[in-house]
Amino acid sequence: MAAEKTVAQGGGTAALTDEGFADRVRDAIAQDELSLAYQPQADVATGRLTGFEALARWRLGDGTMIPPDVFVPMAETGEAIHVLGEWALRTACAAAAGWMNAGLTDAPVAVNLSPRQLDDPAFARTVLRILAETGLPAANLKLELTETALYDHNAQARETLMQLRGAGVRLVLDDFGTGYSSLALLRRVPVESLKIDKQFTQAMVEDRDAAAIVQAIVALAHALGLSVVAEGVETPEQRLFLQAYRCDRLQGYWLARPLPAGEVPDFIQRNAVPPPER
Repeated sequence: MAAEKTVAQGGGTAALTDEGFADRVRDAIAQDELSLAYQPQADVATGRLTGFEALARWRLGDGTMIPPDVFVPMAETGEAIHVLGEWALRTACAAAAGWMNAGLTDAPVAVNLSPRQLDDPAFARTVLRILAETGLPAANLKLELTETALYDHNAQARETLMQLRGAGVRLVLDDFGTGYSSLALLRRVPVESLKIDKQFTQAMVEDRDAAAIVQAIVALAHALGLSVVAEGVETPEQRLFLQAYRCDRLQGYWLARPLPAGEVPDFIQRNAVPPPER
């Protein structure tokens, strides 16, 4: 296996900045350079597996890893985000349908959604077509959107989200607390849950302000009938704080790192019962 290298922002990315980046993404898909890793989520109180988030990974033929925070923003500047987004959506839905059909789990899979994808008036039809082709029930798909993306959304984007929600697709507001945090936004967009950004989760044990923010987000979400996922959970202490605050689900290294698709079935079987205290 080739040694793994990482391309940093500003270094070694010249080949990825040309106007044909969408074609480069297509080539990466055809050459199996792109893949998805799946990070598990679990119930805070019981440890029961509740779903996965699909995360894009790009490994070049020589083993070089291009970080998502490099290639995703580049894709979002043009057509490439539609190519990348549709590939990720189809791949994640096919994987989740495979787990379900194998009798492993019917836990939902979450896929990140770019605001540029909402600019496409045919996006809702694309999502529903992929669900039909892969056989994944709409309720087993979650689309994660950032506060900034939703704050800037137009009437067309809102209509797209309403169509998806009406079809049974579930919507999640990602990185809550880092953007505009508009309460009016929560009334306008039919999200079912909020994700607390890891900067608050990882600071809350030592920082009273971060702890107060986490507790307030959980209370607000529950008052609005929404569930809460805490990202970036890495220690038993963080999990205990979340349990005390009645957070619903957690995601992070305390539970598992993002898993290659081939390792997911074994993880599911090993976690059929709640994990032991650590």
